[in-house]
Amino acid sequence: MNTRNFNCFRVVYEEKNLQLAASKLFISPQGLSKIIKSLEEECGTRLFTRSKEGLIPTETGKIFYEKSKILIRELNDMFATFESMSEKEKRFKIGFAAGTVRAVDILKINDFMKNNPEILAIWHEYENKKIIKQLLDDEISFGLVVGEVKEKDLITELVKTYPIVAYVYKGHRLWDKEFIEIEDLKDEALISMNENYHIYNDLIDACNLKGFNPKIAAKLAEGESIYRLVSNKVGIGISPEFLERDKEIKAIKIKEAPNWNIYAAYKQDSANKEIAKSFLKKLTR
Repeated sequence: MNTRNFNCFRVVYEEKNLQLAASKLFISPQGLSKIIKSLEEECGTRLFTRSKEGLIPTETGKIFYEKSKILIRELNDMFATFESMSEKEKRFKIGFAAGTVRAVDILKINDFMKNNPEILAIWHEYENKKIIKQLLDDEISFGLVVGEVKEKDLITELVKTYPIVAYVYKGHRLWDKEFIEIEDLKDEALISMNENYHIYNDLIDACNLKGFNPKIAAKLAEGESIYRLVSNKVGIGISPEFLERDKEIKAIKIKEAPNWNIYAAYKQDSANKEIAKSFLKKLTR
């Protein structure tokens, strides 16, 4: 059975005349008669009684008519959903690793999206490894990640670099320094992004290489909270150098600290490779 056969049955039921129904459906009466007979064979019962007055629906025909209206509506809804999903799956999707939204020009992305309606930016931030997995699984077409990705199936290009700095409040013992060493962070209360951010693991690794475990006073999900805690003298904020600063808060460069590098990544055999290249040019222009 299919929606076309259901529709043919509906028109015959409402017209009660094979000739009139056939003309409305733009098919021959013989072809329409075959469809009705096929439905009756499939249902295992007669749907119409043939008489001089025309085609009179049987009791099962009446039930079939009411149920078929529901089935047609549900089938049409299902096919519309499939079509919508299919169109969505064809779109060029962009994913962001945690923190990278801050590193890109949102106006450029919006402008590119307006000129390329097939592009869909996913404004959710995920941890690095999830963005990489989504790229490899073809769930997204383009990703912004932190740190170089060594995957043979992905093409990556450096988009932006930020130094990692220590944000300190006025009056702190490090306030007058222009640079500090990793060792200067020992025994300090540190405020950092949480484990979902690349910078957290970089901080732990850098301190461990110097022989100590950092004292993490707070693990946060966004940069503004780091700024607020530093301004309230909870501790030193460790962050890429893109937070605000004022007379009360100062950014001090950390020697030997790894840079916070933002890379663009896309699959080299992606059907959307050309769009990815155009988008990358827009970001780096």
